Amino acid sequence: MAQYSVFPEEFGYYFSEGSFERIYKQTIKDFQLQMGLDTFVEAAREFNHDSGDFNLKHSNQLEPGIKRYQWVNAEESRMITVAYNSSGEIIGIQFDNYEKFTSDRGTSINTYRLPFEGEWFVLWGGNDAFLNYHYPYAHQRYAYDFIRKSGGSAFDGDEGLLEVYHAFGAQVVTPRGGEVIRVVNDVEDNLPHYPNMTVPEGNHIIISHGYNEYSLLAHLRRNSITVAAGDTVEAGTRIAQCGNSGASDTPHLHFHVMDGKDPYASQSIRIQFAELREPRQGDTVKGRSGR
Repeated sequence: MAQYSVFPEEFGYYFSEGSFERIYKQTIKDFQLQMGLDTFVEAAREFNHDSGDFNLKHSNQLEPGIKRYQWVNAEESRMITVAYNSSGEIIGIQFDNYEKFTSDRGTSINTYRLPFEGEWFVLWGGNDAFLNYHYPYAHQRYAYDFIRKSGGSAFDGDEGLLEVYHAFGAQVVTPRGGEVIRVVNDVEDNLPHYPNMTVPEGNHIIISHGYNEYSLLAHLRRNSITVAAGDTVEAGTRIAQCGNSGASDTPHLHFHVMDGKDPYASQSIRIQFAELREPRQGDTVKGRSGR
């Protein structure tokens, strides 16, 4: 067990006062191989200049043995994300701008249910770049990535096999009634950790719900989709299975609502959920069975 020189809860204090070498000495060897001390100190000093004190805003644990912390300055213009392992070592530090957008103030006109049944885990989701890596990008700003866990793990067995992931093959349902306008069903599922960046959405479904609102369900299992473009569907209808197609590292379900048919030309819309508060990263949520 490594000795703490900078405890997670004290990171902001030491960073704000310029103790960059002390912080660096607590980083893991892999981090130090990628960035030397002088380079780190220079980058940290430049980022810290005129920033004021950094205060803890969020912390979470997405996987066993690793905990992430978000530090934001008083003006909420700059953000530091730092990750610690269970030995007290810093495994990653990221400097970034802390952005907020006026679109956060609005929500969808329609209400939506969760697009699955049973308990799932929110891997990415929320109106904050720390909670949701989609957030800086307008076309998917309010997107969610959901996985399934059992005993705190997303898989049980050899993590190189798709079949051991609890999300793989799980039922995906319609988040709201509407008309199916696009289906892609023939993209091969990736082996874990080998995403296909040439077809980012992989197998996916786009549904029109009225009021210029469209839902996108992506990374579905090959040949699992049971609807076609032009079909009318009711909320809660089983229409596919979760897969690992497209730009997907491991099996998960991507879900977002947008204001147009084209996922890249449209703006993502903050989702108004029918039966629960807005989920965010780290939450376990339960989709109801049936319609």
